[in-house]
Parts: sequence; structure tokens; C-alpha cells
Amino acid sequence: MGRWIIRIWVSVVVFWFQMFIAGLVLASLVHLSLRLGLFPLRQWIRDHDLLTMFLLGVCTGLPVLDSRFTGRGWFKSKSGLTYEGFKLEEIKRWMWLFISPVLILGVMVWVETQDGMGTLSGATFSSFYHELLMPNCSSGGLLRYRGDTTCSMNFLTVGTWLASVGYSLVPAIRSRGAMVLRTKRSTEGNVA
Repeated sequence: MGRWIIRIWVSVVVFWFQMFIAGLVLASLVHLSLRLGLFPLRQWIRDHDLLTMFLLGVCTGLPVLDSRFTGRGWFKSKSGLTYEGFKLEEIKRWMWLFISPVLILGVMVWVETQDGMGTLSGATFSSFYHELLMPNCSSGGLLRYRGDTTCSMNFLTVGTWLASVGYSLVPAIRSRGAMVLRTKRSTEGNVA
């Protein structure tokens, strides 16, 4: 059991680290596009926060996590066995499940705020959808989240969970892409 806890912990830390790096790369690309006068990229990211987080998760999951990420000999148990071979690539497809408590926390905070305002009894699925899952956060930049708790909760909880879903889908996308590529190569080989 301890080995699984360490594997999951290392996987989550690697996910957050890769998300941070991918976010820095995206911010640099946006600044570069602004210097070049290409404003549509910045506007698209502003208008589609959740889709951007999903695509950021997909980009984060693209590097293959092999033995270089497992920390060969870094972690040792009390029995002296090392925790080599974390198989992070296998755990990658379950990252959405490990990050789901963040989404559940967001739902709990939303329910608490609705209850505090006395509007929980009149809450519907439509109000839940429009207030937590899809609030209108299209105006302003990323700094708009400082004063708007609805948009900040949306970005932190739903956006993080969607990034983990994108991250988890990468192995399936990679295997499907490899299958399509093999099929295309075989049909081209038969034609020639």
C-alpha cells in the first residue's frame, strides 16, 4: 500500500510541475504573440479558459514519463528496497481521479456560498452549471480573478480538473494516433 501512495504522490507532483512549466510556456507564447501583433491568441485564451486548461493538460501529458522521472534509487523503504519503476505512464490515465477532490471541493464551496446567501433551496442544475461550471469570465485578463470569486473558483477547481482530464486522455490519444498512422502507412505501402 505504501508503494502505491508514493507512486500516486510522485505522479501528482510530476503533473503539477509539468502543468506549471506548460503554463509558463503558454504565457511566454502569449507575450510573444502580443509583441508580434497577433492579438487573436490572447483573446481566444481569454474567451475559452476551460478549453485552454484542457488543451494545456493535453500538452502537459505529451512527454513520456519513463525511468528518468522515477528517481532511480531516490526513494527507499525501511526494508531497503527502492521504489524504482513507478510506472508513471500507467498512472497518467488515472490522474483525473486523483485530482477529482479539487472539483468536489469546488462544488462544496459553491453549495456553502449558496447556503450562506440563502439561495440553496432555489438552486437548480442550471444555476449550478452557470455559476460554477460555466460562469461568464470572458472580460478582462487573468488578473480578473482577483475580485471575482465565481471566476476564480471556476478556474481553480473546474479548470484544474479539466487539465487533469486532458492529461489523462493523452495515452489514449497517443495509442489511437499510432494506430491511425500505422493504418495510413500500410495503405500507402499497398498502393505503391
